Amino acid sequence: MDGTDRRARLARSRLYLVLDARPHGRDPSALLEAALRGGVDAVQLRDKELGDDDLVAASEPFRRLCAEHGALFVLNDRPDLVDRCGADGVHVGQSDGSVTEARRGVGPELLVGLSVSTPAELEVADPGADYLGVGAVYGTPTKSESQPGGLELVRLARDTVRLPWFAIGGVELDTVEEIAIAGAPGVAVVRAIRDADNPEKAARALRTALPPSNAVVCSPGTKVRGLLPQIEMFEVKVEPDEGVVPHIHRAHVDLFFVLDGELDLRVGEGTVRVPAGSCVTAPPYLVHGFRNRSDGDVRYLNIHGPGVWARGRIAGTDPALHDTFGVEESSPDVRGDVSGPGDGNRLAKEHRLLLVKSSQPELDVFEFLVGAEYASADAHVHLRHADCFYVLEGELDVLIGNETVRVSPGVSVVVPPGVVHAFTSVGQARFVNVHAPSCGFAEYLRRVDAGEQVDPAQYDQYDVTLPAG
Repeated sequence: MDGTDRRARLARSRLYLVLDARPHGRDPSALLEAALRGGVDAVQLRDKELGDDDLVAASEPFRRLCAEHGALFVLNDRPDLVDRCGADGVHVGQSDGSVTEARRGVGPELLVGLSVSTPAELEVADPGADYLGVGAVYGTPTKSESQPGGLELVRLARDTVRLPWFAIGGVELDTVEEIAIAGAPGVAVVRAIRDADNPEKAARALRTALPPSNAVVCSPGTKVRGLLPQIEMFEVKVEPDEGVVPHIHRAHVDLFFVLDGELDLRVGEGTVRVPAGSCVTAPPYLVHGFRNRSDGDVRYLNIHGPGVWARGRIAGTDPALHDTFGVEESSPDVRGDVSGPGDGNRLAKEHRLLLVKSSQPELDVFEFLVGAEYASADAHVHLRHADCFYVLEGELDVLIGNETVRVSPGVSVVVPPGVVHAFTSVGQARFVNVHAPSCGFAEYLRRVDAGEQVDPAQYDQYDVTLPAG
């Protein structure tokens, strides 16, 4: 397993278990086996008391069982022993060695995680880390040295961290849902699984409360198309005279791609009527709202990047907690994007026309028009951003992992980071493609089209060789 494979697994990880070498004085094998069957994605061996040789010996069931279940195995605070333990990486705290020292010890192919417990530590967290453990969220004896940050710390991480991260501290079966609603993409636990009567059942219940890590395929007419930390996608129908009052968001972009009908949208100080094929983008702090003033229904794709709104909205939290505020908080310096049908920066190559409908740090939105001979994307993976498809006309074959899905008009595919995918057109096709966050993907495509030498990793693009057969 190389560094790309490890980081892809990390990007898909939602449930992280921390254990000492002998939980409750027992061999850990049965507990680990049950937890991994229940859906644990990563396991950390944290034991400050054992000497080097004893720690290496104690790591064997952790290494073996994680390998059998396709989970990551991380060693706490001992980069010097990672190789001997066969671990996939190391986790360091604020009082341990630095991320730079840990990276020097384990090399570029292995993972380095970092604990952060305060807003100040979040602000200066080393970007060289592969993931963060954020907390303690609530008081817990396993992190007694940490002052609980509460859900405010979770929301701050939600709005600022673009690495994989896990909320930790007081995460139990009765708190995991509110932590997920507040924006945590994953959680790290000790007691919730270690002390459970049925660790497999406990792990499964925790995992169910967290965002999906597999691709989401939705058929025509489905309203909620995908709820991920990187993106939320909906298909919305608006009846005549329905609308939403003007408002702003602080932390996420709100984008509208009109599918049918005409929609009146307020964008800043003005109002624009946009027909099907139009795309309107409201960046953070821009006033926006809409109303259907026509005689017929309007359908549009509504896309939020990052995904900070829907879980709280669905759960009925206060609007401020899911990033919705009044027009008095708007900024006059922010401008929106409006592109009509057929508009957008054009990136053309043989058998393909690509329109850049919107380009923001939070997302890039493209409209593809491809012919039957278009040489589509080979198998690849993104580690930091989601890749999403909504077919408008024609058909695509989308490879997800090792399964190919035929995607027809009105069908969408939302691919989370870490999931291998590819796509091929079936005859002529027209579709919307969204990358969230952007990771400079529009620039990447422009440079590739121009024949420039490009480092794909700079744009979070990693080619993958699929197993034969």
